[in-house]
Amino acid sequence: MSSQEITAQATVYSYGAVAEKTQDRALLKKVNNLYLAWSSKYSGSFELLDSLRFPKMCMDYSHNMTDGIEYFRGQNEKAYKIGESSKGSEAINKMSDGGIWIFQNGTLAEGLLGRWEKNSGSGRIYIQTDSAEAEGTQHTILRGCSKFNQLAELYLYVKVLKNSYPDFETEIETSWTLSVGQNFTYKLPKLVDEEANDTPELWIVAMKDQEYPPFLSYQNATQELVFTPHSIWYQGKTYYFRIVVKEKNSDTQQYPYYCTVKISGNIVDPEEYLNFTDITFSMGTVDRYGRGQLKWDNKVNLTFVKEHFFDMFHVYVKNITFKEHNMTMPVKEFIFTNLSDPNNGTTMWFNVTFYEPYKLGLLQKKTDKLYIHLKYDLLDVKGYFRREYRYLDDMFSGYNKTLVRMYHRKCLLDLEADSSSTYGSTTNRESIS
Repeated sequence: MSSQEITAQATVYSYGAVAEKTQDRALLKKVNNLYLAWSSKYSGSFELLDSLRFPKMCMDYSHNMTDGIEYFRGQNEKAYKIGESSKGSEAINKMSDGGIWIFQNGTLAEGLLGRWEKNSGSGRIYIQTDSAEAEGTQHTILRGCSKFNQLAELYLYVKVLKNSYPDFETEIETSWTLSVGQNFTYKLPKLVDEEANDTPELWIVAMKDQEYPPFLSYQNATQELVFTPHSIWYQGKTYYFRIVVKEKNSDTQQYPYYCTVKISGNIVDPEEYLNFTDITFSMGTVDRYGRGQLKWDNKVNLTFVKEHFFDMFHVYVKNITFKEHNMTMPVKEFIFTNLSDPNNGTTMWFNVTFYEPYKLGLLQKKTDKLYIHLKYDLLDVKGYFRREYRYLDDMFSGYNKTLVRMYHRKCLLDLEADSSSTYGSTTNRESIS
């Protein structure tokens, strides 16, 4: 076909005619497979990549949010307040279906780029993403329909900027070896943020499942780590902590430096270094009238023991039929009649009354036995009262309570019998009487 023939079949539109036709939806039926030039609704802050797809020709209302929004990847949520704009608010009010936030290619923007909340502050888009895929200029559309099936659209450019965690100007030390009594100060280099978009922060935190140095402090004003290992109990141990650098307004733009500090020397064994007081008790012979004595090998607060006696002890009889029936016999009454020194003594006199006492030790040559039995669950595997029974330490009122133990060696046997358990075995503690 010649050029003259093509020209004869073409329809020529003037500028004015085109301007008029862009308002005519019926025009779509006339142009068939041809593109018609029309003015883009996009005129925002950033350059437009494609002006042929959007806005849809069938929509009833559209508005371009011309200012756009800039966001640094990884920062906390940043709100874009659409509802504070009169035209934006008008479009949102038309979206009775709640609206949907999408990219220009039709995929969802929610999740990758943030979230849309129609009922928050008359309509807000919250930008938050940690994904490097989101970096760059994102063309987004907020689209929804009215109850009359009228389409409304808002256009928003989101510029996601590259972001990184702040860091020190120079390499830092992360490992130190010190000795007991050596005070040491380490000044950290200046902390800077490459993008200068946020305030850099520094945190000193513990490492999971590792012992934190109790002698470490941080001086924020001078950015100094101060180590003061003053106690021999730190000797021979290695402690762990983290220096975390981060942006103030981000929970993901951060970096941890893993640090160790070792205190030279050998670990001090408290069993060898300290002078502990080990407490035990014993019971003398009970006479025919049920009178006997409970004796402590070191002085204790006897008044406290008397008042809390049944918190600490079981009192019972094992008769000759115990092996056959595996049952103990309770006593009818057990009372203390005298104390050698109520606040700091060693001897407690008691009187015990039995049920059917005439049956005890009379029919057999073997003697039935009275037991004053310390409750096995009171002590830990080193002979200290367990945490929930720590109030019983008040019986040691004349001592440094941290250095007083009961039946230490017998308790250690339980630890050796079952080292896999925090509480060890209980076999040996069950036999304390």
